[in-house]
Amino acid sequence: MRCFSLLIYLCLLSFTATILHAQTPPTITAQGDQKYCGDVPINIVTSVSITDPDPQDTSLPIVYIQISEGYENGLDILTLTGTHPNINAFWTPDLGRLALVGPATFAEYEAAISAVVYETTQTNFTEDKFFSINLGDANYLPSTGHYYFYVPNAGITWTQARDAAAAQTYFGLEGYLATLTTEEEADLAGSQSQGTGWIGATDVAQEGTWEWVTGPEAGTVFWIGEVNGTPQNGAYTFWNSGEPNNFGEEHYAHITDPSIGLLGSWNDLPNEGSTDPNNPYHPQGYIVEFGGMPGEPTINLSASTRIETPKSTITEDAACGPSELTLSVTTNTDSVLWYDSETATTPIHSGNNYTVSVTETTIFWVFPAFSGCTNGTRIPITATIFGLPETQDISIVQCGSTSGTTIFDLFDYNAEVANGILTDRQVRYYEDSALTQEITTGAYTNTSNPQIVYAKVTDLISGCENTAEVTLQVSSNAVNNAVINACDAIEEAGLTQFDLSLADAQITDGLPADVAVTYFETIEDALLVSNPLGNQFTNTTPYSQTIYARVTQNGECYGIGEVTLNVLNLPTIATTEEVYYCVNFSPQLIMLESGIINNFNDYTFLWSTGETTPEIQVNEIGNYTVEVTQNGGCSKTKTILVQPSNIATIQNIQIDDISENNIVTVVVSGEGEYVYALDNPNAVYQESNSFQNVGAGFHTVFIKDIKNNCGIVSEDIAVIGYPRFFTPNNDGINDTWQLKGISEVFQSGTQVFIYDRYGKLLRILINSEDAWNGNINGSKMPSNDYWFSVQLEDGRTFTGHFTLKR
Repeated sequence: MRCFSLLIYLCLLSFTATILHAQTPPTITAQGDQKYCGDVPINIVTSVSITDPDPQDTSLPIVYIQISEGYENGLDILTLTGTHPNINAFWTPDLGRLALVGPATFAEYEAAISAVVYETTQTNFTEDKFFSINLGDANYLPSTGHYYFYVPNAGITWTQARDAAAAQTYFGLEGYLATLTTEEEADLAGSQSQGTGWIGATDVAQEGTWEWVTGPEAGTVFWIGEVNGTPQNGAYTFWNSGEPNNFGEEHYAHITDPSIGLLGSWNDLPNEGSTDPNNPYHPQGYIVEFGGMPGEPTINLSASTRIETPKSTITEDAACGPSELTLSVTTNTDSVLWYDSETATTPIHSGNNYTVSVTETTIFWVFPAFSGCTNGTRIPITATIFGLPETQDISIVQCGSTSGTTIFDLFDYNAEVANGILTDRQVRYYEDSALTQEITTGAYTNTSNPQIVYAKVTDLISGCENTAEVTLQVSSNAVNNAVINACDAIEEAGLTQFDLSLADAQITDGLPADVAVTYFETIEDALLVSNPLGNQFTNTTPYSQTIYARVTQNGECYGIGEVTLNVLNLPTIATTEEVYYCVNFSPQLIMLESGIINNFNDYTFLWSTGETTPEIQVNEIGNYTVEVTQNGGCSKTKTILVQPSNIATIQNIQIDDISENNIVTVVVSGEGEYVYALDNPNAVYQESNSFQNVGAGFHTVFIKDIKNNCGIVSEDIAVIGYPRFFTPNNDGINDTWQLKGISEVFQSGTQVFIYDRYGKLLRILINSEDAWNGNINGSKMPSNDYWFSVQLEDGRTFTGHFTLKR
């Protein structure tokens, strides 16, 4: 087999495992615990030796050198220096591994390993660099002393991977599916190997209880719960975001594909993973770990060296205004040198702490160095000086009471106190210069006159503070009070609109000519110049309310006066009235009243007729008005509507008689409002024009106008009917039978024909006085039912029957 360059490396990868697993392993020892100066490449070993118990074995196909701990991909690099004819070097950044590919003798490899140097562009170190030199094909981790090998096997299940790992040995070491219990193991197996494979954890025994089930950690519970679970007993875990989630019976741990989430992190999958080869959750292989099992032999296929890096934590300092600041460096190095620039050659200070007085922000440069190091990366460290926020002392002159107290809205003056700069500024006020008694209300009442309070202005970005004095001055100039009277509105609720300008002259009487007046509803508004009123104001307290006039001169408060607003009552009269004029009595005079019944001298009257008396007489229908004005000027107008009314005119009286329920309906016309009574003009009248269950016989209907009592009209009516039985026994009660409601006036030409039950005509009643006594030709007719027929004068006919009782 012939291999060249990188092909040689790839060919030997498969060859190495077979050779080394079958022979007695060689041994490597190396020295190289060094300190990194940070300015030049450094060899990873100071000495190295490779030996083999079998004297026939003096060569190797390949040696791996890996930055096994502390590796920073893209910053760290291993390089083979010098000339080595039989060895080619291949650097794999993703793995942090340098492959020295032979074959070559032990001596040649010792020379090559001694010539490998480490260099980096990293400047801020947090970890030391550990290097594992491996004679075998597995990765070696110094912190555990274990070997790790990635086996590619696309589509393998977790249980198959577990069994396959357990079947492998490495120079007498028993293999098992890897248990990643430290961050260094997770880095090496995940981010510094080919990754994407099964590891030895499962929760198949108890959902949500994750344990390592392989290797020396078998039976160790390290996580309980799903995505919001917790590690157990401080165990290391590296679940991917949102994992484990048991989505679809996922019970087995797997290193996540690099395309998903955190590099080298874990997720839970079903035993088969995804069966789609193109899915990132399709298993690609598994990680075998060797070491730590009881009874294993000691092998030295790997050696480890360390380069201690200068790890430093800087603590900067800041202050408001020129100050003495202390800058600190916490480091593992032997010394710290301080410089005033990145390129300065002479240090200005040495030691971990540097206390210096600065007036402005200054950058210093520190060089943490091990003994013997003369040059390396310098780290900037800043002493920051923040400027104090600008302030200015101000005076506030405010109107107040004669006691010298008033209300100040301090927050309105924030911009003045902060010299016009409010962006990223906070202003607070205090009663004392020690700034302990904070004023938290915007409406502050002073305690003395004058009074000094203190404003603290804070820069919200830097936290720097500055103070200013605020002098509170109360002006107590006396100003006049005023009174405005206004008539009540038509609603008469004690609320009306006032023209406040009417108070100007009263308020400013005797004051300087250049003063101005502004009105406010409350004393607080007047003091704080808040919510000024216009000239037109409707009082909010019925009938009487006090508002306040703020007088200013040249923009400054001069004084505050009171304005009393009085609402005057309107005359106590109705605004409308209706009266009725009986046109059937025309001509007549009726009296119209203004509504004022006494104290006439307190009022004046003006009628639309031109009259000026409290009452007038009219004799015409129409609208009349009277304006009543009381002393003080408030007036009210009353409108009187004189409407026509008259006695009723009977148009028709409809009678539905000769029935079980005789009904009389009266139809009238006229301009009045009418009510109705039957038979008695002094009875209780009804509003309905219809009477029910009217008895047969003669009646009188009465119609009365109730609007203005314009009179009563009446009309006689007859309701025709008949008795259902009669008893001709000469007791004076029901001795005869005749049709009722018939008279010389009503239906005088009516005839009644009486028959027996067989239709024999017995008697004819020929007038309203005629009645049957129950005899025919002197003989008494027996008790029985008898029939009759009637033909009324108005043309109506009807029949019926009645009973004769003996």
